[in-house]
Amino acid sequence: MEPNENVDDGIGALHASERTLAVMPIDGALRVELLTMAMTAHDPDALRAHAERLWEILDDYECWPGRRLVGADGSHAAWLVAQCAIDDVGLQKRCLEALDDAVAAGDADPVDAAYLLDRLRMAEGLDQLYGSQFVLDRDGALVPWPVDDVDAVERRRQRLGLAPFREHAATMAAQWQARRDQRGSDSDVSSAARQQYQAATDR
Repeated sequence: MEPNENVDDGIGALHASERTLAVMPIDGALRVELLTMAMTAHDPDALRAHAERLWEILDDYECWPGRRLVGADGSHAAWLVAQCAIDDVGLQKRCLEALDDAVAAGDADPVDAAYLLDRLRMAEGLDQLYGSQFVLDRDGALVPWPVDDVDAVERRRQRLGLAPFREHAATMAAQWQARRDQRGSDSDVSSAARQQYQAATDR
């Protein structure tokens, strides 16, 4: 038997899929839908419906809605929905798997994947790797969720072109305090929690 006679059909299918993605026109309707969903991604009531729809999109396309399918802004909008879907960790895990594949293919932003990974690690009680997630301390100040190693975090952030961790943490804390001052100290806890998670999607 010749060495190349029994080619793995799975590899051939993967290459065919990559060629299809390369020539696939942007789905304008899906892009607009994702952008619209992202506009209300921080609304808990709307988010439940958005999460269900994102499950459907992943099922229908069997891949992340990346740059080739919905453009860079559409892909980022899909990420924002996943990032905010804190009540559906299963969806976030599936999104991260698909997003990692898209990043490897140059079809999505690696920063989006980094933020979603940190969000999932935080949900599981693990130290974050990129320093992107923040929580409220007992005094109501915004502080980073624990990181595995500050120097390693700095190196990972630098590879992605992100601001230094310490600088980013100081900026986030200042922005949170400004929001808090603007709202007033009598804001309810649930509102603060929603703002906290919203802050964790800022860059």
